[in-house]
Amino acid sequence: MHRFKYLILGIFILVSGCAYYNTLFNAKRSYNEGIKAMRENPDQNKLPTNARKSFETTIEKCWKLIELFSEESKYADDALLYICKSEFQVEKYAQSQKHLENFITKYPQSPLLPEAYLWYAKVLLKDEKVDEANEYFIRVIDNAKDSKIRSQANFELGLYAFEKKDYDRAIDYLERALKEKIDNEFKAFLLYYLGEAYYIQNKYEEAIDQYKKVEKYSPSLDIDYKSKLNLSRSYTQLGKHNNAYQVLRKALTAPRFAPFVPVLKTAIGENYQAEENFPDAMETYREVIRDRKPGPGTAQAAFNMAKLYEFFYQDIDSAVAYYEQVGKLYNQFDSLEVANDKKVFLSEYKEIKEKIRYEERMIYRLTNDNYFRDSLYYAQYIDSVKIASGEIDTTRSDSVLTPEDSLRLALNDSLRNTGNFGNNFPNNFNNQDSTNSFANNNNNSSNNNNNSSNNNNLPGNTNTSNNPFNNQGNNSNNPFLGNNNRDNRDDDDDDDKKNKKPLEKRKLPEFEFDLMNNRYHLAEFFLLKVEKFDSALHHYNNFLSTYEDSVLSPKALYSMIYIHRTKAYEDLPKVYELEKQILKDYIYSPFATEIMRLKGMAQEDKAETQKQAEDIANEQFLVAESLYFDGKYQQAIEEYQNVAKLDSTWEVSAKAQFATAWIYEYDLGQVDSALSAYQKVVDNYPTARDYVTIARKKITPPREDLPPDSAASAAAQDSLLASQNNDQNQIPIDIQSEDILRDKIRWRNKRSKF
Repeated sequence: MHRFKYLILGIFILVSGCAYYNTLFNAKRSYNEGIKAMRENPDQNKLPTNARKSFETTIEKCWKLIELFSEESKYADDALLYICKSEFQVEKYAQSQKHLENFITKYPQSPLLPEAYLWYAKVLLKDEKVDEANEYFIRVIDNAKDSKIRSQANFELGLYAFEKKDYDRAIDYLERALKEKIDNEFKAFLLYYLGEAYYIQNKYEEAIDQYKKVEKYSPSLDIDYKSKLNLSRSYTQLGKHNNAYQVLRKALTAPRFAPFVPVLKTAIGENYQAEENFPDAMETYREVIRDRKPGPGTAQAAFNMAKLYEFFYQDIDSAVAYYEQVGKLYNQFDSLEVANDKKVFLSEYKEIKEKIRYEERMIYRLTNDNYFRDSLYYAQYIDSVKIASGEIDTTRSDSVLTPEDSLRLALNDSLRNTGNFGNNFPNNFNNQDSTNSFANNNNNSSNNNNNSSNNNNLPGNTNTSNNPFNNQGNNSNNPFLGNNNRDNRDDDDDDDKKNKKPLEKRKLPEFEFDLMNNRYHLAEFFLLKVEKFDSALHHYNNFLSTYEDSVLSPKALYSMIYIHRTKAYEDLPKVYELEKQILKDYIYSPFATEIMRLKGMAQEDKAETQKQAEDIANEQFLVAESLYFDGKYQQAIEEYQNVAKLDSTWEVSAKAQFATAWIYEYDLGQVDSALSAYQKVVDNYPTARDYVTIARKKITPPREDLPPDSAASAAAQDSLLASQNNDQNQIPIDIQSEDILRDKIRWRNKRSKF
């Protein structure tokens, strides 16, 4: 009977031991499956889902084992260490550290203690406790009997030195790790990192020796792929391009490298690029991008294409497009921020350059092509007429006329229905240019005193063979009209409305002024936006050579002073030369004031200099006035503008800008230019309150819902009152200081009586 009891007890112990062992065995197997999944994962920056599941299964089985058989059982230390390692792998570092501390306390005599020290040191590194971690690594190296554990400790020390860019020390630890008795897969791992340590120091021959050894030791997928990739890049750096092609093309034939095909093909493109075989490089990159496989290789191909378009082909549009593609192809790309910054930078640069090219082209055509100038000015005039007559609702965003729309509307119009604008328009244009075809047409029709003849000369007459706005026949030379009659384009009407561009409102002086501003903006862009001082200096010098004496010249000189004071571009003799030039030529500018302040120059001298500068400005204003009274309106405007640009705080500058607007409105009948000039009074001369008040009334449209005697309605009628031949007491402006504009109105009224 007793024998039977002992037999039953023995069978129970045996079965329990087998169950215990099987549970631990299954836990170990789950852990090893997780490690294998990690090594075969193409993306080493992310833990694979199947690997995470395996580690969590290991944790679950080991806790179950400890709960069933207690913490004092034979394999409890084994189970707890697997829990710690699995928690580390799933990035639960705090839990792993806590359980490792429990292990070290509870099992001080365990043969697994050195391995526990190893993992505890790794956890401390994650917590950035470097010195404490190193102590545990050294303890492992000195006391562990297992060669692989000692090798891993040396590797961790080498990896830490590598990350701190102490490559010589890293190589020393890695070579120590290689001397231990370890399995082939770990040896391949160590050889790869040795190659990396040499590669990053540009020691490509030594790196090649290490990378070539890797494939002899059964490397994991990730290590095998990266070794071959960097082996090819080492060959490329040494100019051994055929060796690089051979390595990469062989890798492309291996089925196990299928997930890395975009990266390998991109590396082939980079090898072409290193040979300066740009067409084949571009075609290779395009092939990678066309496949649209999300990942770092595809994003790198787009990034490389963008750089080639930017620097080699000088194609900014394509560069912007491909920089934009980078994030869409792989939003975790290492250089994504660089690509996005480049996209923004080049987009702004492209916008500035396009404005400069457009303004240069328009200035050339307005200067050299009388037909184009007349066509544009006439289109602007018709546009103004339509706005004035209420045919265009300027409050709607889709109501802006294109040149084509303006001219087509003019086909059914007669200038006789446009009031004073219509009567004065040809003479106004004749004042600008004696070759103006529209002014000549009107003069001819007036001489004939024939309404029929007059209408024949208007753009609405399609029988006039010389009519530049006639939409019949061949219009290939017409800058505004298409080759087909709009009335016959029923299917295209919607597209035309979507693609309409606003009518260009500017005149030649405005184009020239905006071109100057944009050329300056280009230099300022390189200085302030991207801090490329070489490019900034280049564009500032170009600006100063083009505009020898502009309102922006002192600012350009002062910006160059700033650059030449920086450490990398320090040139004190150049600084003194530029300061001297500002003090000599632009003494009234705020930049001269700042230079004098820094040099401790007397404020009395500055005040006297300022007074002299204003006196000169007043003299220039009187010159402009003389030109105006002589009927030389364009020359007068140029002189007024020279004064207006001097200093926005001076009353004479504000008065000059106001005079410019006055001439555009009352003498030239150019409403759009007048409104633009009045707007500049409001925007640029806030201290000149009297002028700003009147200018704001000018640019404020009348409200139809106001009673006739309201103040707002009266203000909106100022332009009309001033243009009529009323008594002098009805002048609609009131400026307290000496006002030359009153004299202009009186002079205009007297002239109209003769």
